[in-house]
Amino acid sequence: MLYPSRTDIPDHVPPERIADYDTFHVDAPDGDFAAAMVRLRDSGVPDLFWTQRNGGHWVATSGALVRHILEHGETFSNRAMRVPKQANPAVPIIPLMIDPPDHAHYRRLLSRAMTPAEVKKLAVVARELSIGLIEELEPKGQCEFVADFAQQMPIAVFMSMLDLPPEDRPVILAIVGRIIRPDVPEMRHKGFADLADYTMAKVRGRRAAPAGDLISQLTRAEIDGRPLRDDELQGLMSVLMLAGLDTVASMLTFITRFLALNPAHRDDLRARPAIMTEAIEEFLRRMAMVNLTRELAEDTVLGGVTLKQGDLIVAPTALCNFPNDGEGGEGGAADDWLKVNFNRPRIVHATFGAGAHYCMGSSLARAEIRIYLEEWLTRIPDFAIAEGAALEVKVGAAAMIPSLPLVWKVRG
Repeated sequence: MLYPSRTDIPDHVPPERIADYDTFHVDAPDGDFAAAMVRLRDSGVPDLFWTQRNGGHWVATSGALVRHILEHGETFSNRAMRVPKQANPAVPIIPLMIDPPDHAHYRRLLSRAMTPAEVKKLAVVARELSIGLIEELEPKGQCEFVADFAQQMPIAVFMSMLDLPPEDRPVILAIVGRIIRPDVPEMRHKGFADLADYTMAKVRGRRAAPAGDLISQLTRAEIDGRPLRDDELQGLMSVLMLAGLDTVASMLTFITRFLALNPAHRDDLRARPAIMTEAIEEFLRRMAMVNLTRELAEDTVLGGVTLKQGDLIVAPTALCNFPNDGEGGEGGAADDWLKVNFNRPRIVHATFGAGAHYCMGSSLARAEIRIYLEEWLTRIPDFAIAEGAALEVKVGAAAMIPSLPLVWKVRG
């Protein structure tokens, strides 16, 4: 199965709004995805343009338009979460691919796992694992950060939440990899099929022997007085398996790339631990890497352009975080929003989205980032990217650096 690389241009697309752009390929040889998105915005492309690639879709490059899209779910539906339409799973990922008001019913079922008390419990798991991983890596003087740490911490937290056996970690990582990093479209669809097989086997097991974990709770949950159907449980399990695993790993990797290249920022974090909250928010703003997709639920006009029902539109969240003139930036380009400034006044960034679908795992993600920074910088305060390393960026729904080799001097 090959998705069409190009499609005909619809009649409602003005010629001046057409640009040749592939959302899955970005010019970021230095590994800086967010900076590449800013270069795209500033390259002269329209703030809303149509590309024929990946089935044909719109791209918004204005932060104001991106935020409008995310905050108006009644017009910009979540029923498609990726371009092209054929790439979306047959069974919707719930609640990501469900629109209000039904979206709220499913979100409530998961919210109990993201309360402050539950996040605090999960943070204990994350910290214990992080310390163990870092202390195992430190004497080696090197690591491949993505595989050795970034992917390990979030999956362990997720597995604790669902009470999954530790020996399943390689299986889950392989399945998730097929979905978020497919070599060909067929691999992505196989990944979703494998995910369904794995998760529904766990659901059947918890139905037969329920416990106190989240899977057991979902098997007993009801909406409007009825139990959840198998397709609903599969969709909910899919979001638990996917949401947070790739995004947290990617965020940790982009942060680590930056710190490896900027020792003064490492020193600042160690010297001023009280600024950790501000630093985390600045990293979140600066390292945003998710391209959200929406489908037009109805004809509308956006930025003076007519969009038609069924059109897809990609909304890069990073472009809400780098205001330019006219978009609320204090000083526009002169303020240099590409700099990482721990003393910067906080802005309302869109790294976790906006509107009804604002990421419900944002508190957990912040906790995981904090734990990483505190424990890594305590044990490996000085590190660098290995000489000759190629910092390739791959883009799916989220951008990622697939490999980040690090080196450091082992302390005697």
